[in-house]
Amino acid sequence: MNKIETNLKDCYILEPKRFGDERGYFESTTKESLEELGFSRIFQVSNSLSGKGIVRGLHFQKDPYCQAKVVRCHRGAVLDVVVDMRKDSPTYGKWTSVELTPENGRMLYVPRGFAHGFVSLKDDTLFEYYVDNLYKPRMEGGILWNDPALNINWNQIFKQYGIEEPVLSSKDKVRVGINECDVEFNRRPRKFLITGFKGQLGYDIARELEERGETDYLALDIDEMDITDRDQVMRIVTSYKPDVIFHCAAWTAVDKAEDMKDKVKAINVDGTANLTDASIEVGAKMIYMSTDYVFDGKKEGLYKETDPVNPMSVYGETKYQGEEEVRRNPNHFITRISWVFGINGNNFIKTMLKLSETKDKLNVVDDQVGSPTYTRDLSNLLVEMSYTNKYGTYHVNNDGYCSWAEFADYIMRSNDKKTIINPVTTEEYLELTGTKQAYRPRNSKLDKSKLVENGFEMLPSWQSATDRYCKELSRKKKY
Repeated sequence: MNKIETNLKDCYILEPKRFGDERGYFESTTKESLEELGFSRIFQVSNSLSGKGIVRGLHFQKDPYCQAKVVRCHRGAVLDVVVDMRKDSPTYGKWTSVELTPENGRMLYVPRGFAHGFVSLKDDTLFEYYVDNLYKPRMEGGILWNDPALNINWNQIFKQYGIEEPVLSSKDKVRVGINECDVEFNRRPRKFLITGFKGQLGYDIARELEERGETDYLALDIDEMDITDRDQVMRIVTSYKPDVIFHCAAWTAVDKAEDMKDKVKAINVDGTANLTDASIEVGAKMIYMSTDYVFDGKKEGLYKETDPVNPMSVYGETKYQGEEEVRRNPNHFITRISWVFGINGNNFIKTMLKLSETKDKLNVVDDQVGSPTYTRDLSNLLVEMSYTNKYGTYHVNNDGYCSWAEFADYIMRSNDKKTIINPVTTEEYLELTGTKQAYRPRNSKLDKSKLVENGFEMLPSWQSATDRYCKELSRKKKY
């Protein structure tokens, strides 16, 4: 493939090599050639059909669903027009145009952070897009096609190609100019730091970043950075200078915490304070994972983010104290999660499936009610949050509620297991097993409506999450 530079930084005209004879020609575009440009993957292929004089653009998607595109014309002809919207780019606010036809075989690589559009030069023009990220209608954006600040010579273009009157959608006619646009794209990749990388959530956040084309991240666990070591934390964070810190490291052994309060505090409170101080020092956003255990579970109905907390365990108390530390950084997200399961660690689903191989019947409590949380779904939302400034405290779980017994029963039935789930009260379970437990909230129903109110999507149902997770488990044979 021949790669031709344009006047815009990182934007290229592509000419696949054609091999032909009197019958026609053959050409290929390889995955490797696209990756060399910075195009991470083909997420979808889209086509549009346009008559002569139709103008589409200038469009983009907001982060974190910003898209790179490779575009071409299969029938007819277009003049493709793109604008560099990356604030730190040497060609910010500048534009270029390229004629694309089936005859010249040219394609245009449009990086993330560009606004894209075209004018169709012939009737019945078929235009094709290869895009590297998910399409989200709620993340659509654009700038005014004839914004005077861009100085695109549309009148000259229309005259050159014999277009008397351009045709635009009603939405494209009224978009804002580039100087009024509140979306900020940058050429410099964002930098992310993840603590607790070997846990379920830290592992999936790294996967999520990779799949979005974000490769500049530092994923650490205790052997690389002990968050209770203040000097080490400050040294690593100030050296790497992340834009975002995903703080997943924590003491999560709820029962053992009761007898190890000082150690749990050192990790969940002091360690979080160290990271918060470091995040403030480098100006990083702080994303902290909290828990339903900050509530006592005695309320009727759903818990809102504004409800008073009343942790009844060492774990819950130290996680809430961690929240208070994080709030010192004004650019913070606190996400209260519960009943977490992911591929890279132990969890309730793995335990149930393993026990089903040897047990005909299991006693599971049915008076503790909450929402399971799949780390794949959660990491998707957390990364999306990290691109925004919609700071604050959020309740984040998969949609719907169930008891532990209902959760266990669904796991068995959906995996064709014969093990019977016997619902019992917490008191009955403790008596039957002869175990001692830390206090657990009976009602962990968290109100998640704040997510939607702030423009985020509700996570899928816990049943859907369980099904998808179990499919991944079966492929990896992880339990």
